[in-house]
Amino acid sequence: MIYHITSSSWSGFIQVEYNELGYLVAHDTRNAVLTEKQQQWFLNRMPRELSELQRVLQGSTAKIEEVKQEVNFDLFWDRYNEKVRSSKKKAQITWNRLPPTEQIKAFNFIKKYEANIPAGVAKKYAETYLNAELWNN
Repeated sequence: MIYHITSSSWSGFIQVEYNELGYLVAHDTRNAVLTEKQQQWFLNRMPRELSELQRVLQGSTAKIEEVKQEVNFDLFWDRYNEKVRSSKKKAQITWNRLPPTEQIKAFNFIKKYEANIPAGVAKKYAETYLNAELWNN
């Protein structure tokens, strides 16, 4: 889940990302023009859990907005990038059966999946990856 934090105290936005369990996985201040003091305040108080985000920003001028993520099959197909061995048609049929929330999870999990493929083991076919629902394990 990706959120943008904005404020009348600075221009631009700070992007934070929490995983499905509500834990912080990334933050990015490159799109915000912050003073050194604001940067330090943010880094010192950034909560590791999504449930704490509202509490931390109480009393400030900051506003939080969830960035709605839309993922279609073509984005998945290009990101998964196993076009030689996978069947696009079969993968798309499987993709279309997934609810939108599962599609987003499947798309977001690709990087973690790829990082954990043991040496010498081939990447799963795209349709196998989708059928196995590895992002839910």
